Amino acid sequence: MRAAVFHGRGDLRLEELPEPEPGPGEVKLRVRFAGICGTDLHELDHGPIFTPGDRAHPLTGVTNPVILGHELAGEVVAAGEGVDDLAPGTLVAVDPIEACETCAFCRAGTPTLCPRRAAHGLSRAGGAFSEHTVVKRSMAHAIPAGVEPRAAAVVEPLSVGLHAVRRARLAAGDSALVLGLGPIGIAVALGLRTLGVEPIVSDPSPRRREAARALRLPHVLDPGRDDVVATVRELTDGRGVDAAFDAAGVPASLDTALDAVAGGGAVVLVAVPLEPVRIAVPRLRRAEATLVASGGALSHEFDDVIALVAAGAYELEPWTTTIAFDEIPRGFEALRRQEQVKVLVDVAGTIGTTGAG
Repeated sequence: MRAAVFHGRGDLRLEELPEPEPGPGEVKLRVRFAGICGTDLHELDHGPIFTPGDRAHPLTGVTNPVILGHELAGEVVAAGEGVDDLAPGTLVAVDPIEACETCAFCRAGTPTLCPRRAAHGLSRAGGAFSEHTVVKRSMAHAIPAGVEPRAAAVVEPLSVGLHAVRRARLAAGDSALVLGLGPIGIAVALGLRTLGVEPIVSDPSPRRREAARALRLPHVLDPGRDDVVATVRELTDGRGVDAAFDAAGVPASLDTALDAVAGGGAVVLVAVPLEPVRIAVPRLRRAEATLVASGGALSHEFDDVIALVAAGAYELEPWTTTIAFDEIPRGFEALRRQEQVKVLVDVAGTIGTTGAG
């Protein structure tokens, strides 16, 4: 089978590998579509960061090289012993997290906090950028009939966005600012919309702002031209937003979030900065704002997003582009130059290519 294998910084190879087979409690998938994530790009350009390198992962025992990719939709082709509730041909979205299932966090239903957790496409044997992959049954979420595989492939980032929205504890009619309109920023904005919050959004990339306008987000700002904080104050009668989401992960976005949040509001950190960032504590203290970190989504949030996708709550076309498997390197480059928002890889080769810039 074909697979995109990460060997080290700047070294991603398209290789032929043996197909994996499922063990007890596992399912084998034929990957239909896989999303290139900012985490994948960071790993390729600056890793190993999230992959284990030459030290075996404590849960899976995996070392580099690894097959990249943790956002995927696939069809069940075989099931291991003990799995009898997913018939061949069933389309599933994959929760990439595998946890130990025994620690206090796992027992409490928060496996994303498990200290030994692993992620598919980073620290497990297998990844989304391969024609076949094997996941635990608990990681596979069945997709209802009528939902196209491309939409199923973005369930993971949409779930991360919804998790961040819920971390802010907002209600319909509240105000919000989203800084950074990569896939997670878009996912946060769309998640806010499902809650009844129309966010103010900001990004320096013309392509990303274009996608936001196509999604009919009402206030799309260019931080290189617009005074984001002044605009926020104007739109909120001087109060500031109830929650500001940093989906960019750079010092300027965090500073803007701190200046734009209302007294008693929340600053939600959902980006993964490549370098340490400084927090202006006096600003945070002055506003008595809450600083909230948001990471991976929980299993029930995958199910919630799948239900929302099936109900038509999320639009796909304005912010996704599809490429062929052999064009994966070009897809990474398009994201590196911020020419696209979300690049989906047509791993199964079922619909052809629409281009990645």
